[in-house]
Amino acid sequence: MASSLITALTVTAPHAVTAPVTVTDGDRNALLDVLAGVPDPRDRRGIRYPLSAVLGVAVCAVMAGASSFAAITDWLHDLDEHARTRLGFGAVVPAGTTMWRLLIRLDPTHLSTVLAGWLHARTRRPDRTPPRRCRRVIAVDGKTLRGARSGDGRQVHLLSALDTTTGIVIAQVIVDTKSNEITSFVPLLDAVETVLGSLAGMLFTADALHPRLGTPNRSPPARRTCWSM
Repeated sequence: MASSLITALTVTAPHAVTAPVTVTDGDRNALLDVLAGVPDPRDRRGIRYPLSAVLGVAVCAVMAGASSFAAITDWLHDLDEHARTRLGFGAVVPAGTTMWRLLIRLDPTHLSTVLAGWLHARTRRPDRTPPRRCRRVIAVDGKTLRGARSGDGRQVHLLSALDTTTGIVIAQVIVDTKSNEITSFVPLLDAVETVLGSLAGMLFTADALHPRLGTPNRSPPARRTCWSM
């Protein structure tokens, strides 16, 4: 069984953000609700465990420090019966191979967008309205993940968009191994817009190779952005 990092679940926020420290029952239910909207790749005739329960366990385990499929399964099996029930499981929980087969079949970009939207929704808004001269700054950068590899054995490279106001990774896409970050930039902007609703008035910072893509060739005026190199 593979033990690589679960890249689709590593949408996290640093300690300095304004998001709530604790997860309430309302937050837990909201998380399970949004995870229930992720497309289920399984055949309906073979479903034994709710998709939201499996994904909820994966998210919680990764937040607790799990970095492999085996560690996620161990975290689940260490839970008491009450905790398993609250996550949506019955008397029986899936084996490690079941978790692995399901997680590797999910669309990582879609799952990342769902998780980023949940984090963004529970971020505290400032008490005061910021001055008009202030802009929301989104920092775009790419990184190769150590320990994570694709099916052909190549390392996984992600292009991510970080909201510098909240410290939350709003979106991330996997860069095609046969291409580079340039071709992944527009899909990343689309993912950011999906989470935030609009790109209007935002300031993006990115490597010098990206700004030349600009918005004039890809969208109507409502999606204008500013660039910084």
